[in-house]
Order: sequence, then C-alpha cells, then structure tokens
Amino acid sequence: MSDKTTVSDGKRAASDPLAGQAADARYKSFNETADPWKVIGTLGYGDDRTMVSTVERVILDADPSQYPGFEDKLLKCAADPACTEAGYGFICRLLALIASPKSVAALKEKLASGNEVVAFLTRMAIEQVPGDEATAALRAAAGVLKGREADGCAGAVAARTRAR
Repeated sequence: MSDKTTVSDGKRAASDPLAGQAADARYKSFNETADPWKVIGTLGYGDDRTMVSTVERVILDADPSQYPGFEDKLLKCAADPACTEAGYGFICRLLALIASPKSVAALKEKLASGNEVVAFLTRMAIEQVPGDEATAALRAAAGVLKGREADGCAGAVAARTRAR
C-alpha cells in the first residue's frame, strides 16, 4: 500500500498527477518577472512604461483603505538610491493622489533639493496633502529656496491659506 502523502519529486504530493514530471519552463520565466513596485523607481526617460501603468491602474482602482500600504511602497521606492528622476516624478504624481502626512515627513527634505526638478516634483506631491504638516514644510522650504522654487512653495502656502 502506497502512502499518498509522500512527495515523489520533492515538490509535489504523490497523489498529484504531475508528480515526478519535469517542471514547466513557463513557470520559471513567470517567477522571474519583475515586480512593478521595484521597477517604477528606476524608470528612465523614454523607457517602457508598462510597469508604471500597472502600478498606476492598481492605485486608481483601489479602495481608499488600501492607500496607506501603497503609500509605504511608493515612499520606499522614492527613498531607494537607485531611484531616477523620471521614476521619482512618477512616484510623486501618484503620491499627490494618495499621500498622507507620512509622505510629508518622508519627502520634506527633498523640497530644498539642489535638483530643481526633484524639488518641484516633491512640492507637487506635498501641496496636495491636507493638514498643517504640509503647510509647515512648504513654508520652511520657501524660506530656504531661491528663485522659481521659492516662489512655487510660497504660492502653495498662500493658496492653502486662502482655502481655509
């Protein structure tokens, strides 16, 4: 009498009709497919945006109760040293839709970035976050920055103040 619970090939139960069969090569390539959440931060200008579109669609179709988890993933991508300017722009665009004060705390140092594009993208995300934390971060950056970025932060503070 054979034991139906033993594993014949180390991977499948003996009762599985495919036990002992060679692994399907398609599964190997499936398991090697890139994780969209890891790819979006490394996006380059002109790159294939398939993974970007996937993440964007997931967030746009999500229930608001899922936003904190997505925000954590986006902030992790933004903090990755491999994050590119193009990837950061995409991340900030999505954070502008779902960000909370947690994003303000994580990104506020980039408001005064030496990179004008990064500073602009960060402002676009932070100015959409309701609450005093965002206003304070924008006000602090406006006092440090010069030129267009200082004007942008000051304008965002003024708009937020008028909206109250």
